[in-house]
Amino acid sequence: MNERKYKKIYEKLKCVEDINRISKAYSVNTGAISNILHQKTVRNVRKYHSRIVNKAPALVRSWKRGDTILKLASKNNFPPVLLASIMLKEMGYKSKTVVKNPDVLEDKRLRYELIKAIEVDFCFSPRAHSVQSGQGRMGEDLIHEWLEHCDLEFITESDMSKEPNTKTPDFLLSELYKVDGIDVRWIESKAVFADEKEHNRYQLKQFSFYEDLYGPGMVVYWYGFLDTLVPNNYLITDYTFFEVMGYDVDKLINRTLTW
Repeated sequence: MNERKYKKIYEKLKCVEDINRISKAYSVNTGAISNILHQKTVRNVRKYHSRIVNKAPALVRSWKRGDTILKLASKNNFPPVLLASIMLKEMGYKSKTVVKNPDVLEDKRLRYELIKAIEVDFCFSPRAHSVQSGQGRMGEDLIHEWLEHCDLEFITESDMSKEPNTKTPDFLLSELYKVDGIDVRWIESKAVFADEKEHNRYQLKQFSFYEDLYGPGMVVYWYGFLDTLVPNNYLITDYTFFEVMGYDVDKLINRTLTW
């Protein structure tokens, strides 16, 4: 995707209700649009999290005066589950435990509002995390199927013996294999759309280590990437690589974080 198109999508994408409309307007699959919204939300959280934490006492006071968790989340442009977690902690609850099991709350109003927050949070609710994990597994399963079809010997990340702090790719081939004219020894699957920030984060945390340890590789950004990305000693591709080869990628790329 070119940078101009991406910036327009990023700017116009405000909420889950925008996903289908923007997907049609820009001819981009709903999975990619949903993923871009998720990234935008996460970045917003990183930017304002400390500010919301500092407002926790005031948020609890507003809630006690009658404001709902969803209203407070909307007013502060912050994911409802995270806002609820901050408020729960301020109230003296173990927020992670309560979010996983709201039924432990004796306060009926608080329990009801937390359940509602969990139902609508497409990014930080337990169900959202489950959907995101499922997308990751689907991508890895497709690569696994392709490698077996190519009759290549490989081991997966879970097969590798891990030393403390050792970074391992999702797939490590027993020998170099040419993909689009480029030698590949390792493959990393990312069920994300990669802009410059996302790619640079992965490059620093993972890809550079894989290159040093194993040589050239391949990164699959399933939901696409900016055409301005400059890889090091590896190939960058997306779902179209597997689509052209006849694999059914529709279920993955059109899967959104909404329900």
